[in-house]
Amino acid sequence: MNKIKDLTSGNIFTQIVKLAIPIIATSFVQMSYNMTDMAWLGHVGKETVSAVGMALYLVWFGSSLMYITKIGAR
Repeated sequence: MNKIKDLTSGNIFTQIVKLAIPIIATSFVQMSYNMTDMAWLGHVGKETVSAVGMALYLVWFGSSLMYITKIGAR
């Protein structure tokens, strides 16, 4: 159960892909969640879709700023 994976040896491309797959999957889930919101709100009106789109952009931008400080502090 406590199997340790050594990502510092072997082919570097394979190791990077192994590290990137969870991040890619998380991004895909978040993108599909946002697209589902847009599809549902599309029935309400174009103003609603544009407001939610702008809000999602601001949330993404704020998260990016937070991650910069979080990653830089390590």
